[in-house]
Amino acid sequence: MNAVQITDSALIEQAEAIAKLKGVTVYKVITDTLAEAFRAENYFNERTQRAYPAKALEILARAGVGNEPDEGDR
Repeated sequence: MNAVQITDSALIEQAEAIAKLKGVTVYKVITDTLAEAFRAENYFNERTQRAYPAKALEILARAGVGNEPDEGDR
């Protein structure tokens, strides 16, 4: 396995702080974070395959029709 070198000191400090808070190693924090990112990417890729873009555009075209914006939206 190839080693990865992180050069962003703020990122390293965040990983170290999370590791200390959770009582785990920085390596564990990084691998868990990467695993979650890959799961999220897979979820959105799968969800994209089930999407109906034409239907979504139809819904968006109707959004707000006949309704005045709320006071805070102006």
